Amino acid sequence: MWVRDHPVRRVVAGRGTGPASIRPVPAHPARIARSRAYRLYTRFPPALRARLEADGATGVPLALVQRLVDRGPVEVAAGAARGVLLDPRAFPLTHVQAHGAVRGTLEPEVQEALRRTVAPGDVVYDIGANVGFFTLLAARLTGPDGHVVAFEPSPPAVAGLRANVALNGLAVTVREAAVAATPGRARLLQVGEHSWSHLEDRGHHPGTTAVVEVEVTTVDAEVAAGRPVPAVVKLDVEGSEVAALQGMARTLAEHRPALVIELHGTNHEVLDVLDDAGYRAENLEGPQPLRDAGPVHLLARPAR
Repeated sequence: MWVRDHPVRRVVAGRGTGPASIRPVPAHPARIARSRAYRLYTRFPPALRARLEADGATGVPLALVQRLVDRGPVEVAAGAARGVLLDPRAFPLTHVQAHGAVRGTLEPEVQEALRRTVAPGDVVYDIGANVGFFTLLAARLTGPDGHVVAFEPSPPAVAGLRANVALNGLAVTVREAAVAATPGRARLLQVGEHSWSHLEDRGHHPGTTAVVEVEVTTVDAEVAAGRPVPAVVKLDVEGSEVAALQGMARTLAEHRPALVIELHGTNHEVLDVLDDAGYRAENLEGPQPLRDAGPVHLLARPAR
């Protein structure tokens, strides 16, 4: 438990069942120092950081910085998520997303798409939430009358997600499950030490460190069970995009949410599903046609 500057924000009760809004309080000097140390270290070139992290003799800087930042939360410096607090134990210095998250530059095209599509009072589904950077951003954008449901199947990532949500005082619903075409159970491959994972049906990954069985749900099943209907869905499921879209066919047909999707080599299949559902997609990363773009982010809205 952190003591001196935790909690660092006042929680202001929202109306209805939406999340509480967050009112920043004056920055604590220790948090400023931690955040600057975190940002400075993660600015080092990857090759230098790899040497510092691998070499026992030169690993002292990493250990010292990690010990400093582990004393309390760090703050996102810029971007749409500026001021959001992150638990450094959920985002350790070696995390693949650490640099972009704490500086506020993580996937800027996704941040901008959410800023354009999420309105106050909206319900947002963050599918493949990992440790919650975009969950927190979406919760900020929905305001006190909105709500975010964060879906994440990886146990280590869920722990970090819950920590980051609690740290910011947000009433986000965390749903520990994968999202696919049909409800059930599946095997999840954990890759490396950074909470990255994908379902086994996407094939074996050489960096797999663990295999766990997880619950699988669908968006249509969640809505049918009484979950609030999403106005926006953010989807990052490491190659399972088509299955996830198939499992929300009724929601797409009846409620027409906007979709922010990260493609992982499934461009043609995803675009075919979106075309059939009456959606028009745009490439968030440039003018290149989506079918030829490779791994890319898209924003899809109803065309009719």
